[in-house]
Amino acid sequence: MSAFPNILFIVADDLNAWVGALGANPDVRTPHIDRLAARGTLFSRAYCPAPYCNASRMGMLTGCLPATTGIYQNEPFWERPGRRQTFVESWRAQGYHTFGAGKVFHGVFDYAEAGATASRAAAWREFANRAEVWDGFAPNTTEPLPPHRPLNRIFDFSDFSKVPPPYHLFDWGPLPDEDEAAMPDRRVVRAVRDFLHAPPAQPFFCAAGLYKPHLPWHVPKRFFDMYDPARITLPVVRDDDLDDVPPIARRWALTPADHALVRKHGQWRAAVQGYLACISFCDEMVGELLQALQDSGRAGDTAIVFCGDNGFHLGQKLHWRKFVLWEEATRVPLVIVPPGETRGQVVDAPVSLVDIYPTIAQLCGLPMPEGIDGHSLVPLMRSAASERPAPPVMTWLRGNHSVRDARWRYTRYSDGTEELYDRIADPMEWVNLAASPGLAGVKAEFARQLPVEG
Repeated sequence: MSAFPNILFIVADDLNAWVGALGANPDVRTPHIDRLAARGTLFSRAYCPAPYCNASRMGMLTGCLPATTGIYQNEPFWERPGRRQTFVESWRAQGYHTFGAGKVFHGVFDYAEAGATASRAAAWREFANRAEVWDGFAPNTTEPLPPHRPLNRIFDFSDFSKVPPPYHLFDWGPLPDEDEAAMPDRRVVRAVRDFLHAPPAQPFFCAAGLYKPHLPWHVPKRFFDMYDPARITLPVVRDDDLDDVPPIARRWALTPADHALVRKHGQWRAAVQGYLACISFCDEMVGELLQALQDSGRAGDTAIVFCGDNGFHLGQKLHWRKFVLWEEATRVPLVIVPPGETRGQVVDAPVSLVDIYPTIAQLCGLPMPEGIDGHSLVPLMRSAASERPAPPVMTWLRGNHSVRDARWRYTRYSDGTEELYDRIADPMEWVNLAASPGLAGVKAEFARQLPVEG
C-alpha cells in the first residue's frame, strides 16, 4: 500500500439531489450511485458554495466560500494576488501524481457557434483549467449534437440570430446511438480507465469531470426509454409561490421566463424526462469509473469522493436552471468512501462542498489546509452525534447569501431583504416567514453566520 491512499474524485455537472439514495425524486434510477452511497458516507444535506459552476468549483477546490475566493461568477482566479491554493496543487506538492479528465475546473461547450453554423458538434472552450497543476490531463474536445435542433421546438434554429443566448442549449431529446462513443463523458471514462490500467508508482489523485446532466439533455434513446413521460412525477408548483419573495429573488426566478415558456409549448414532462435520462446516463458513467477502479486492483487503497457541483430547478418556485438561493439550486449529492470502506451510513447534518478539501486531507493523513472556510467532516463520519461547527453558507453574486441548518433556511439579499423558511413545516419553501416578529431572534442568529465581504 502507498504511503498515502489514492484519491478518485468524481464530479457531475448540474446534478441536483435527484439520486435514488436521497429519495428526492420517486422516478429516478441511479443504481451505481446508490451502491456507492451504500458503502460509504452519504451526506443527505450537502450544499454547494454557489449555484454556478465556476464559483462552486473554485470554492470546492480551495475549501473557501466566494466571499473568500472573490469568485462569484467568472472572475479570474489564477491571476488573483494571494489566491488560495487548490487541493489539486496541494496534493501534487505532497507527492501525488495528479491526473484529470473532462470538466474538473470550469469550461464550456460553444453552443452559440454550433447553432450559428448548424454544426453537429459543439467545441469545448477551457475556462479555469491550467495544465501546470496536472501530471496528465485528458481535456474535453467536442460534444456531439443531434440533427434538427432544437428537438423541443421551442425556438427555430434556422434563424439562429433571433434565438436568445439562454436558449442556445435549452434543449432535450435523444442523441443518435452512433454518436454515443464521441460523447465527452464517454471519453472521460476511457481516459480514466486507461490511466487506472497502468497507474503510477506514487499515490495518485484522479479526477473525473462528468458533463451530464448539464444542458442540453441529449443522451442515447435507451436512457429516455427508462422514463415514461406520462408516468413522470412533476415538481409540485404553486402559481403564487413568488408573491412573498423579495424583488431580487423574483427577478432571478423569472429571468428568463423559462417555466411559462416550457408550459406554453407543452414540454414540462419531456424536459423532466430529459433531465432524468441524463442523470441515468451519468449514473452509468459512475458505474464504469468504479468498475475501472476495481479492475485496476487499487480499490482497496483508494478514497472515493462523488458529488454534484450545484443543484437545478425544473419548475420549483416557477424557476428553471440554477442561479437562485433556494433548496433545489443548492442541494447536491455528496458521497465519501474512505479507503477500504464497506460500511454505509447516512449523515443528515447540513454540510458544504467546501468541506471536501479538509475532509480528504484528514482521511488521507495529508497536511490540513489553513485559513479556509471548510471543515473536516471526519468527526461526522465517526460519530452520529457530531455536527458541523457552523451551518453551510451559499452565495449567488456579491452580497447575496443563504444559510441552511437542519431546520431553517435564511437568505439575505444585497439590498437587505430577507427570506426565512421552516424546512420541517414547509419543505417546499412556500411560506416566507422573514416578516414574522416572533422569529427575529432566529434571523439574527443566522445573520451572524453570513460572510464578511471585503
